[in-house]
Amino acid sequence: MLPEVPDEAMSILRGFDSALTDARLPLQRSVNTVEAGSLTTRRVSEIEAKPVSWLWPGRIARGKLTMIAGNPGLGKSQITASIAAVLTTGGRWPADGERCTLGDIIFLSAEDDPADTLRPRLEAAGADLQRVHFVDGIVVGYTVDGNPTNRTFAVDADVQALSRKLTQLGDVAAVVIDPITAYLGDTDSHKNAEVRGLLAPLSELAARHDTAIICVSHLTKATAVSSLMRVTGSLAFVAAARAAYLVSSDPQDKSRRFFLPMKNNLGPDATGLAFCIEGTTIGSTAGPLTTSRVCWESEAVSITADELMEAEKPSSVSAVDAAVDWLRETLSDGPVNSTAVFQQAQAAGISNATLQRAKNKLGIKPVKLGMSEGWTWSLPPKMLKPAEDAQERNLSTFEQVEHLRERAEVEIEL
Repeated sequence: MLPEVPDEAMSILRGFDSALTDARLPLQRSVNTVEAGSLTTRRVSEIEAKPVSWLWPGRIARGKLTMIAGNPGLGKSQITASIAAVLTTGGRWPADGERCTLGDIIFLSAEDDPADTLRPRLEAAGADLQRVHFVDGIVVGYTVDGNPTNRTFAVDADVQALSRKLTQLGDVAAVVIDPITAYLGDTDSHKNAEVRGLLAPLSELAARHDTAIICVSHLTKATAVSSLMRVTGSLAFVAAARAAYLVSSDPQDKSRRFFLPMKNNLGPDATGLAFCIEGTTIGSTAGPLTTSRVCWESEAVSITADELMEAEKPSSVSAVDAAVDWLRETLSDGPVNSTAVFQQAQAAGISNATLQRAKNKLGIKPVKLGMSEGWTWSLPPKMLKPAEDAQERNLSTFEQVEHLRERAEVEIEL
């Protein structure tokens, strides 16, 4: 039997327990006030200033997104192979001759086969292949033989997998995504909000690992817009990038190419570089392989990306024809919300009136998918019958007076 505790002692114990409870309450209240959705802030005085961490001084920063865009066949992939060669050997950068800090590089390449294209180009450029890593995909299971089965890497779903690989390798200074549009997953490349949501985690990953993310992209066919507006997809791609470069041919010498800044938020954007693509042969176990590499010129060039685009623009192209090219490219992947079309056209320097004329020239008829849905634009399907025999698959209650509805749609959109 336990001894009886005196009343005075019990009173002291109850008081002590009450004091502990009171001491816990401020801590609990403090913890409970930091909830999901709360705004977190820091005084700028608490943030330590630091210099930009450069991969390629003045041109490509570590911890940031960089965009390289150009038409097919002009050397974008060879440029990334040249960057890999300098990085993996601690070599010197073109023109300025600064030495690069040694590091590894990861390639996500949807268009170049790693065996017959990527490796030969890397070898021809002089890269250390031990420091180059190629992403085959994301493991989703295994065959009965124990071999892994993969799916394509998608930025919207697999950023954490990429982060783990960067941590595992430990010294990855750059990641090349070529082209970025092949790795968007379910993201609509023409919707600004979706693209911003996609690139934000990628930018955070770049900063956390101090790794340069180099995204390769193509150009639209539109000719009457600035160079930045020529990059395929949403303007959010180039907005998120801290630097964006145009790869284009020299109008005076088609064998000569340019690598020109379209924007550079962190370094000088006054000069670019010139180069040519040189054919070469490398040895392999299968015999000699023909490939190509970049030969950089030793001096920088001062022509701007917009000046080059202006020089390439045919003098006979009208504003409407240019808008037709732009609209055809914008709608090439499927229907786009009409509000987004008008916003992107305005950003590309195309007026509403010119856009409407281009829409009519292409025969685009806006469609409303539902009572709560917005209007969408899409390219008309190719007619398999003569035009006079073709009929719309789905008619509204307006039927034969459909043109009245079309006029109403135009007025609503404007």
